Amino acid sequence: MYVARVLLCGSMKNFSDDMRSRVQIVGRIKFVGAAERGEFVVPANNTAADKFTLKDGDFKIFVDGAEISVDNLRGVLDGSADYIAFTSRDEFLLRFRELYALKLIDRALPLTTILTYAAEGFFALNNAAQVFNLIHAINMPRTLDVDGYFAANDFHMFPDSGSRIEGVVDGVTFPAIENFYGRIYRTLDDCKFRFFDAVLLTAERSPAEFIDALIATEALSDNVLTFVRRGSPLESWLAAHGDAFRKISAYPAVNGSWLLLNKRTSADFACYVVTHKDAQLPALPDGYRIIHAGHAQATQTFGDVVDDSGDNISRLNLYLNEITALYWIWKHTRHAFIGFVHYRRFFTAKTATTFSVDDLLTADEAREILREHDIIVDGCKFGYIPLRDWKAMLSTRPLAEHVIATVRKYIAARQPEYLAAYDRVNDGFGTFCYEIFVTRRKIFDAYCAWLFDFIVDATEEILATTDIAASDDPRTYRAVSFLAEHLLGVWLIKNRLRIKTLPLMFRDV
Repeated sequence: MYVARVLLCGSMKNFSDDMRSRVQIVGRIKFVGAAERGEFVVPANNTAADKFTLKDGDFKIFVDGAEISVDNLRGVLDGSADYIAFTSRDEFLLRFRELYALKLIDRALPLTTILTYAAEGFFALNNAAQVFNLIHAINMPRTLDVDGYFAANDFHMFPDSGSRIEGVVDGVTFPAIENFYGRIYRTLDDCKFRFFDAVLLTAERSPAEFIDALIATEALSDNVLTFVRRGSPLESWLAAHGDAFRKISAYPAVNGSWLLLNKRTSADFACYVVTHKDAQLPALPDGYRIIHAGHAQATQTFGDVVDDSGDNISRLNLYLNEITALYWIWKHTRHAFIGFVHYRRFFTAKTATTFSVDDLLTADEAREILREHDIIVDGCKFGYIPLRDWKAMLSTRPLAEHVIATVRKYIAARQPEYLAAYDRVNDGFGTFCYEIFVTRRKIFDAYCAWLFDFIVDATEEILATTDIAASDDPRTYRAVSFLAEHLLGVWLIKNRLRIKTLPLMFRDV
């Protein structure tokens, strides 16, 4: 909790216990100037205030009874005090012109204003304007305001700023703030799969609390923009641990600095091409790797890696198809960006539909798309036949319905919040096909953790309650995989993701 350190100007007669808990009085300050000479004039605007000048001896400052110079006062404000706090708003107005002329007005406020605006951290009007301009000057318009800083600093008064800043605001202060933010989240968890140009941390935090905030926002951005108060423990900690970041850029502000912390993050990209046979693939670009699915039952090896080493479910490949390769990648890799495609189907950022190595989605193209989006998938397929009826045609009605019901039972038990989405996909006309995508690691891990929470056990039960393992008809033994490839769509419609669709290039193999 931030406790403002103040030089108190005025009486403590009405100083409540709440005030005492929220501010620390480091000294008592008194002024003698224009008001005592009967020269008080409220400046009509900043231009009028700018024209006002002070003569030597016109304005005297006393701290704890001793007269000090303006430079000495600045030294106190740069060290032991954050504000000059006026208990009387009228005296604040009396001293405004002189404090403005001395360029101290950012550090002088009525006490009640400090209690309102500096509840979470040091407040200065110029700092709020500065960081808004800074966000756009350094080309990070999609910044996430984690602490609701702009909501707390009256930016509801700028409804048409064109801002793309998004905010975490637990309880909207005023509905008009919705005009300022590009989007509002009620909790940080609501935007857990998003990615931003930067995250903005403004509340006063101890080093331990700041580390916790870095961990909580780790996957949201490669950059952290934060205010560091002069003389704070966080300032000392960052000075001692700056090498934890790739780069730190400082922008001087009132009573501290805005720091842009560029994290040491990986841009490692890998796109796994799943095959179960010699697909006669040409040499693929950097980042593409061929994975042999179902290698546990194979007599030959095709590709760069296989799906039956270490923790694996390769033995179920006949029934789950590419899902066994997905499991292996989840358990055995840590790529920052990860793609999953088939030996016959590849993404392209161009308009080609016939396979060409030159037209493959590149690592740079994928990373650039994933700055603005969360996942790349093939376009949704719509048809006249609901998905559950389509699956009945692929195998048989009894088998398809048994598979759908068994998987549904496991989702109901383990992921009940996804049950409505599961039913909608099975009863609906649109679906994402093929189980192919490109995304960031956190999203990949979240999807896999969800999928493998139930699909293996559901498959084992289907094997135990049917004779599909004894069949040599692929329309029968692949009944589970016919459903499993559409489970990505279930997960996608339940989560708030910015989905980008790209065309596919097909190979005839």
